[in-house]
Amino acid sequence: MLPLFVGIGAVFGALAAAAAYAISYHEYRQRMLRLDQNPRRMALGTATVTFVFFLVASIVLAFVLDPARP
Repeated sequence: MLPLFVGIGAVFGALAAAAAYAISYHEYRQRMLRLDQNPRRMALGTATVTFVFFLVASIVLAFVLDPARP
């Protein structure tokens, strides 16, 4: 059951990360940032955290819903 949930988490995590990148990049570009801030790098960080969150959440959910667990 774990590989199924990891696959689902990876697919939806990638979709969520792409959406998070697009939204946060647009917001960072709209705001006047300091010259030392890079909106692409900041948006990539947001997308990475989003992907990891979805992946970890799917793994935890696989263990919670495991039917073989007593």
